[in-house]
Amino acid sequence: MIKALLAKKWKDEESHLTPGVHFIDEELTVRVRGTVEKEGDQLVTPTVSVPLISVLALFWEKAGLARDDAMTLLREAITEAMDDGRNQDAEIKSRIEDVSKAVAAVRNDLLAQLPKMPRAGRTITKNLRITVTPLAAAEAAA
Repeated sequence: MIKALLAKKWKDEESHLTPGVHFIDEELTVRVRGTVEKEGDQLVTPTVSVPLISVLALFWEKAGLARDDAMTLLREAITEAMDDGRNQDAEIKSRIEDVSKAVAAVRNDLLAQLPKMPRAGRTITKNLRITVTPLAAAEAAA
């Protein structure tokens, strides 16, 4: 359990390693203090678990789109979506509003109607304090 809590607490920690192989041989003393809150499991609307590639392929088939035409449209949409995040001129902003409405429709009219999927409750570690001391320093302090 402690290893999982440490990993969760430090999941975004930078390692600051340069490219290459690094030899590590260090013993540590780890002190973990505080509280951990585990929330209950819940049922949620599936989004991440939807297999996007399979959904797109089936959608193209059901919509009667030819593969080359579908790929061209998808490539254009991906390129525009990626560019929209960087280019915020008036034309793009108005299109983003239209796209935002389409995203809301997908969430409300499509995803909300899918069967709910179980998801494990969150583990909250915000009150957890962790001190890591190299073993040599811990022995010197004793």
